[in-house]
Amino acid sequence: MSNLKMRIHSEANTLRMTIAWADEEEYQLGKEFLTEIGARCRQSGDVTGDEPAYYYLETKQQYDALLNFRQSLREKRKT
Repeated sequence: MSNLKMRIHSEANTLRMTIAWADEEEYQLGKEFLTEIGARCRQSGDVTGDEPAYYYLETKQQYDALLNFRQSLREKRKT
């Protein structure tokens, strides 16, 4: 099973953070979403164990989109 955390680096916001996904399904949806918005994964292949995947966001719009996406998943879980 994949580590359910991802490290996010956003140069536009000068921030680094780690996000944890609720389960494997959310994690996979998050990976797909990051690919769709053009985030660059800094690791190849599957990440396992304690080392989270590392994604680089170039713009504030990518960062905002990621936060909105993650929030929408949380809202769906509540219903």
